[in-house]
Amino acid sequence: MEIDLFHAFFGRFGVLIPVLGLFFELGAIFTQKDLIAKISGILVILGSILVIFAFLSGVLELKYLISTNENISIFKIHIISGTVIALIFLFILSVRGYLFFKNNEKLVVVYMVVYTLTVMLNLFSNEIILHKMYGS
Repeated sequence: MEIDLFHAFFGRFGVLIPVLGLFFELGAIFTQKDLIAKISGILVILGSILVIFAFLSGVLELKYLISTNENISIFKIHIISGTVIALIFLFILSVRGYLFFKNNEKLVVVYMVVYTLTVMLNLFSNEIILHKMYGS
């Protein structure tokens, strides 16, 4: 698989699965069902891992573009936001992993605010910015 397709694959799923996880997290809050909470936890953990893979594949693609003397100035916002998003998702991964086994109401509130804002930033970075760059 070509390196840009590799990054696009993980990037798409790294956006979609966290959004799905957010919907399940909200569903778990409203329904108070343990099964939905477990499913949402699995989706958030899987989505976080996919975001980290998207980041790593993006780093590989960036190295490739630099080695071929490509102009990367158009990607600067995406590179910066992608790095920030990956770091926040590392935090989310560890917090959600902890919350999967322990219940801490204050931590859940902080986690949900951070997760919601990060999912929105992830959507913005990958859909709006890339749409503006490529027009597709």
